[in-house]
Amino acid sequence: MKTPKPNLLFLLPAILTLLLSGCATISPSTYRGTANGYNVAMQKVGEEQLLLNIVRLRYRDAPYFFEASSITSQLDLNSSLGVAGTFPLSGSAPDALSGNTGISFAERPTISYTPLQGDDFFNRLLGRITFEDISLLTNSGWSMDTVSRMVIQRTNGMNNAMGASGPTPEILPQFKEFREVADTLFQLQRHNAIQMGEVQSENGYEPVIFLPAPGSNEDADRLRELLSLDPELDVYRVRPGAAAVPSSNGDLIEINTRSLLGVLFFLSQGVNVPEKDVESGKVTKTLYDDGTVFDWNEPLDGLFRVESSNSEPDNASTAVRYRGTWFYIKDDDLLSKATFMLLSQMFALRTGDAQGQTPVLTIPVAN
Repeated sequence: MKTPKPNLLFLLPAILTLLLSGCATISPSTYRGTANGYNVAMQKVGEEQLLLNIVRLRYRDAPYFFEASSITSQLDLNSSLGVAGTFPLSGSAPDALSGNTGISFAERPTISYTPLQGDDFFNRLLGRITFEDISLLTNSGWSMDTVSRMVIQRTNGMNNAMGASGPTPEILPQFKEFREVADTLFQLQRHNAIQMGEVQSENGYEPVIFLPAPGSNEDADRLRELLSLDPELDVYRVRPGAAAVPSSNGDLIEINTRSLLGVLFFLSQGVNVPEKDVESGKVTKTLYDDGTVFDWNEPLDGLFRVESSNSEPDNASTAVRYRGTWFYIKDDDLLSKATFMLLSQMFALRTGDAQGQTPVLTIPVAN
């Protein structure tokens, strides 16, 4: 008597179900990859938005800001199982069985954007940057020359292209004396010979700058001379104001700072627009008395520069397309990249908790 063949029809579903149950899970690495992807994407969007608004200001176009208020993602994992076969009713033909399995993975992200508008945001955008902000940035490692060139537009009569804190001026800027002030501050910072702090006064605590004793440091003595300070002191009070030339040597350093919008305007002077846009009058030309065009790369030398190209650049760290032209920061321009990073931190510092409007744009993103 023949031993009957085992009927695989009954065994195959169990085997396939066992296999699927072991595979139909989403591993932790999937979640990590998804989160990291969003992190990189949102960083790129933020940098492109900031650069785009800098370029807009160069053309005297209105800036516009938004932020991603929420990101949600739905992860779907589906499995399927199928079995087919033929089983002869007679004869010696073998049973024929076939099976199929399938697993599909889908991600459905949705991003909501909130426009940054209203009194709260614009008060932060137009409010002057404080000495406390400057102290926070320099004490966290940023160089004093970079921070001061970006933020201060005049101190004790030393002008740092004041007119550039708005739309590109037609009048030539004054900046060379202040550049020496910024360079001197950097040298003092390099040798730990300057400190920002506070001292107690009748009205509470007052911000001050500490310098080495008179005659002990050439850079400190030069800074005293540039800012018309009392050469016999080593502690100087700091306060906001018009920052005009002092009537006599004293213990006061008066600073006139830019607003955050003023910093954006100032850096926008470093956008090198196509010559055709200059000649067609789409941007302002600053002229010398003899009619030659002033080069705004001079006051922004070593600080910030944005290139332009007709085609998409292949060596850009950040690039945006605007008015038919690509504008970008070179990936190997480390000074401009550092300034752009500092600007991003300043923007977050000043507007990080500003209240936006109710989200008006929600985008489901297709894979």
